[in-house]
Amino acid sequence: MSSQVELESIFATVHRQLRPRTPLPQIQIEFFPFAGLNHTVRLHDNRLAIRLSDIFVDAPEDIYQALAFILFAKLYRKTINEFYYRSYRTFILADNIQERARLARNARSRRVRTADPRGRHFDLEGLFQRLNHEYFGGLLTQPRLSWSAKKSRYVLGRYDATHNVIFISRIFDAQNIPAYVIEYVLFHEMLHLKHRSRIRASRMMVHTPEFKAEEKTFREYEKAKIWLRLI
Repeated sequence: MSSQVELESIFATVHRQLRPRTPLPQIQIEFFPFAGLNHTVRLHDNRLAIRLSDIFVDAPEDIYQALAFILFAKLYRKTINEFYYRSYRTFILADNIQERARLARNARSRRVRTADPRGRHFDLEGLFQRLNHEYFGGLLTQPRLSWSAKKSRYVLGRYDATHNVIFISRIFDAQNIPAYVIEYVLFHEMLHLKHRSRIRASRMMVHTPEFKAEEKTFREYEKAKIWLRLI
C-alpha cells in the first residue's frame, strides 16, 4: 500500500509526462466510498482534486500509475498507450476486486424504485413463469420484475444484478405490441440470470457465446428482431 506522499508523487510524475511544459498544479488525493469502481479528477484554481474509489486503497503502484494516466488523459483530452487501459481493466476484473465492488454497490447504492409487474396489457410475472417453464425447465429463480418508469425506446430491458431486478421498458405495455415481442425482450433479460458475465482478453463479456446461442432458440427470434428494428 502506497503512502499519501508516494501516491501524490506517482500522480505528479504522470502529470509531468503528459504536460511537461505546464506548471504542476497542487495535487490533493483522497479515497472516497463510491458505490462502485468510480474515480474523479477536477482542476480548479490550480488545484487537482482527485477522488479514488476506496476499493483501490491497497492497489499496487503500477495500477495507480495506470489510473493516473487514464484520469489525466480524460481531463486534458490526451491520447495514451493502450497498455494503461489494459492494465487497469485486468486489475478491476480480478475476482477479489469484483467482489469488493459488488459488496460496495449493495451496501452503498440507493434502493431502486420498482413498479407493479402487472401492466395494463401484460403481466411480467405471468410472462416470466411461462418462459421459465418453456425454456429453462422452471429452474430460474424469479427476481423482482418491474416496468420502467419511462417509455424508453433505447433501453428496452435490463437486468440490475446489484438489486436483482429485471426492468422492461413500459413502451411494451401497449395493446398494439405482439406478445412474442415482449416475450423475447424478457427472455433476453432472463438469459442474464443463467449466463453470467465473464472476462475475456481483459474485458468483461456480457453476452457470451453461450448466451448468444441460447438466445437464438427463442421460437420467434428472427420475427421479434425484425419487429424491434422498427421501434
